[in-house]
Amino acid sequence: MDAQTLSKTHTLAEALPWIRRHHGSTVVVKIGGEALEDPKQAASVAGDLALLALVGMRLVVVHGGGPQVSRAMDRAGIEPSFVGGLRVTTAESIDIVKSVLIGQINFELVGLLKSAGLAPVGLSGADGGLLTAEVTAGPGGEDIGMVGRVTGVNAALLDSLLENGYTPVVASIAPDADGGPLNVNADAAAGSIAGAMGASKLVYLTNIEGLYADLGAAGSLISGLQAEELRALLPGLSAGMRPKAASILHALDHGAGKAHIIDGRVEHALLLEVFTDEGVGTQVLGAAE
Repeated sequence: MDAQTLSKTHTLAEALPWIRRHHGSTVVVKIGGEALEDPKQAASVAGDLALLALVGMRLVVVHGGGPQVSRAMDRAGIEPSFVGGLRVTTAESIDIVKSVLIGQINFELVGLLKSAGLAPVGLSGADGGLLTAEVTAGPGGEDIGMVGRVTGVNAALLDSLLENGYTPVVASIAPDADGGPLNVNADAAAGSIAGAMGASKLVYLTNIEGLYADLGAAGSLISGLQAEELRALLPGLSAGMRPKAASILHALDHGAGKAHIIDGRVEHALLLEVFTDEGVGTQVLGAAE
């Protein structure tokens, strides 16, 4: 047996205990828009997601679309702006956000997962009362427009789809009390869903390697920490990382087991995280872990 074949055999043997451990568990994966921009990369991510579901994990996919929304706003003559990592969303731009997230990215991701062998169902927060939300402000009380904070998750809807063999694919648009659309940060939506479902894992596929103790400093990547350690770091995190970290804490505080921040640009990063002993990126453990 040659060295390459032997290496593959060891990889499969290493994966088997993890497949057994996670069989039947709920895994929420949030995909950033960056991971879906390159067709080859997007197809690879879809294949990895399909593998998770096909080996028996209850997979819920939540997606963002930041780069795609920003480009669409630019084309419409609207300058994108952010406060504390949250996109300022006006009455004019909410239609663009809806069109890109629901009409473009969700549709395309559903198609990719179907091609990979799954039975995906595209959803927004309005479908079946999946999400409820209320208008929220920026971290300093700033008016950021039609931006929502999740106030409720219809976990029973997701459970029903999963039990019947479907894979929910969620775009982070949610209705307010009057049924009007709100732009919900996709990280926050994923954290709320993971907490409501008591997910064993919440995984963020991002465009960075993980959480750094010193942003940009080589060798400062944090491979693992407890939720309380992350809570202590929260005030000093960058504006882009703060919503993600807050959503991780929400998920862990409400019943999720672990959260992972991994680099979606690395081929098969999701499989490396779930099916290998060492994993990749940053792992955050809840109190029960």
